[in-house]
Amino acid sequence: MNEVANRIKKIRTWNMVALVLTAIGAVVSLVTLPSSLFPKRENFEVLGKKGMELYNQVSSTSYKVAIIFGVVMTVLFVVLYFIASRQLSQDKVPSKLIYFASLGYFVLNLVIGTFLKGASSANELTSQLGSIGVVVTVVSMVAPLLLYIPQIMCLVHIFAIEKIEEKA
Repeated sequence: MNEVANRIKKIRTWNMVALVLTAIGAVVSLVTLPSSLFPKRENFEVLGKKGMELYNQVSSTSYKVAIIFGVVMTVLFVVLYFIASRQLSQDKVPSKLIYFASLGYFVLNLVIGTFLKGASSANELTSQLGSIGVVVTVVSMVAPLLLYIPQIMCLVHIFAIEKIEEKA
C-alpha cells in the first residue's frame, strides 16, 4: 500500500504541474481573445495581397468558433485538473478520462491545425522558406508536446496503481 501512496503523491505533483501550465494557457487565451476575435485590418494591409488573404482567413466565422472553442476547452481542463487535485488530496485516484481527453484534444488540435487548414498564406510562406520552414513546422509540432508531459506522467502512474491493485 505504501507504493500506491507514493504513486498518488507523484500524480498529485504532475497534476499540479498540468494545472499550472493549463491555467497559464487559459489566462493567455482570455487576454488575447479580443485581438483574436477582432483582428485589426491595418495590421494585415501592410503585408499586401497575402496579408489581406490572411486577414480574411482569421476574420472568418469558422476561425472565430475555433478560437472560442479552444478557450472554453482550456478553461474546462483547468476545472478538471482542479477536481482531480481535490480527489488526490483525499488520496483518491482521479479518472484517466481527464488526461486522455486532454491528450486527445491536443492531437485533434494538431491535426486540424496542421493538416486540414488548407493552403493559407502562412503555408505558402513556409514552403518558400524551404528547409527553414520544415524546421519551424517540426518544432511547432514537437514543442507543444513537451507541455503534455505532465498529463502523460499522470496516466503512467494511474496505470501503475491499477497494476498494483490487480496484484493485491
